[in-house]
Amino acid sequence: MTRNKQFNPVEKLVKARDLFWKKGYHVTSIQDLVDQMQVNRRSMYDTYGDKHELFIQSLESYAIETYGEFNSIVQLEKSPKKAIEDIVSKAIERSFEKEKICMIVKSSFELAPLDQSMRNLLRQHTQRLITIFENLILKAQEAGEISTEKKALQSAQFIVGSFAGFWQMQALFDDRTMVEAMAKRVLESL
Repeated sequence: MTRNKQFNPVEKLVKARDLFWKKGYHVTSIQDLVDQMQVNRRSMYDTYGDKHELFIQSLESYAIETYGEFNSIVQLEKSPKKAIEDIVSKAIERSFEKEKICMIVKSSFELAPLDQSMRNLLRQHTQRLITIFENLILKAQEAGEISTEKKALQSAQFIVGSFAGFWQMQALFDDRTMVEAMAKRVLESL
């Protein structure tokens, strides 16, 4: 007879996600995960699979939370251009509040060159963010907030590509004023 789980799998996944986010995939050991999640190995494997599968679930959890925050901004803000500005501000705010760079960006540098399946997953998440910005730029152009001379897709790719620069500067200099000035320059390019 199987025993019922004595833990909340979602809560434990968040603990694993936060550990992967802090340390990265390669540095995080199975023992680190067991200690952080406060579950035994067997329960961890039975619930989440191996380390790679647990990491993918952790990354999905991160993406759902992040896109949820960004989509809330899109839904609440009437001005598409202001929504773009608010999302960029939220991304910067998250990195300074949690003192962590974006988990997707961090994982892209750590895993994409080495793991094709991970590269594809990270590419999908990045494309999703590009699409959010592209749609907002198109709406802002329709509303007359952004020049129609700007190509929406290229502008969206530029914004998302700039996020890696924001997080690099945050990680190296921990200077919010510097990162906000960079973001202002990116937004002025619209």
